[in-house]
Amino acid sequence: MTGAALVTGGTGGIGSAIVRRLRADGYDVVFTGRDEGRGAALEHATGAVFRRADAADRAASDASVEFALEHLGRVDLLVANAGILVRGPIEDTSDEEFDRLVETNLTATFRYGRALFTAMRAQGGGAMVLIASDSAIRGSHRIPAYSAVKAGVVAIAELLGAEGAPHGIRANALCPGNTLPGMEGDDASGWRATASGSFATGEDVAAAVAFLASAEAAHINGAALRIDGGTGAALQAVTRS
Repeated sequence: MTGAALVTGGTGGIGSAIVRRLRADGYDVVFTGRDEGRGAALEHATGAVFRRADAADRAASDASVEFALEHLGRVDLLVANAGILVRGPIEDTSDEEFDRLVETNLTATFRYGRALFTAMRAQGGGAMVLIASDSAIRGSHRIPAYSAVKAGVVAIAELLGAEGAPHGIRANALCPGNTLPGMEGDDASGWRATASGSFATGEDVAAAVAFLASAEAAHINGAALRIDGGTGAALQAVTRS
């Protein structure tokens, strides 16, 4: 057995690909999500265990950590993938929308990371992969509030990595560009063309998760890996995508 993993937001496109990849690699997996139907279907297909939890529900999130630790015995890998998207310029972004972004994408990631940090330190180590966005590295004017919040996720990965290094805990951020299938409510028809001419898939992101969780990445800690087919690197003299 490779180990035990907790994946948040495991019922969506990227999340479900991560659950499938980790199960194929031999992990015992508990995954969370809001959609009971999709969760049950993925549980049946993979043998991973579904626990319904909305990342914005703090009580449910805390209970999912307790469940994972009890069911699995330990958690060697946290993949904090749960997230939502809000579009539109800053001036049109309401306080309610921004609060919802912060609670789901940032606060939940911080709280899951904090809880599993304590457990991993007690067990002698572990790995965390926090799903951020290429928009966290170069802010996107199409999704400015989302960009700002995901930049915070990158910072959390850096800080967890720094604090965790003496305890055998690694934390890294993955920063996918436009990925198929997209997030719920996303519209691929409006996506910017990529430098490679193709979009990433959930399987591409899952492969990066598997690598960062592996012993081959033992010296990678506090890093942010962009998965965008070279699109960000190809932009010239552009400060906002």
